[in-house]
Amino acid sequence: MIPSLKKILISKSDNSKIHLIRSIISSSVSFMIDFLVLILLVEKYHIYYIISGIAGFIAGTSVLYFFSIFWIFNTRRIENTYLEYIYFIILGVIGGCLNILLLWIFTDKLNIYYMFSRMIAASTVFFFNFLSRKILLFTNPGT
Repeated sequence: MIPSLKKILISKSDNSKIHLIRSIISSSVSFMIDFLVLILLVEKYHIYYIISGIAGFIAGTSVLYFFSIFWIFNTRRIENTYLEYIYFIILGVIGGCLNILLLWIFTDKLNIYYMFSRMIAASTVFFFNFLSRKILLFTNPGT
């Protein structure tokens, strides 16, 4: 059964379905920021798409961190917020490297237009990011 809109949007929750729904919403907003930075830097400023992709990733990941700690997850496994942020960034860098690798493969090797490549890469990396952060940073085992 799908949780009510109030539970999804407002109430604190340890429910994995709500975490996933909130992560999809948050990742969508973060991805829009990522994608807009990519397009702006490539199309307006003619910056190489890999560099632009990195800048977009940093902007999107920063927004996602705030969503993660204030809205998506109710429980935090690491009490030290500085250490938590470091781990979040490390997982983000791993996801970001995977994202850039996929962007390069799809664009340079498979000749897919860079905007479509970014969408495919980001969709793939979403699941890695969600699961790694949920399991390692924000939920207690078994939730």
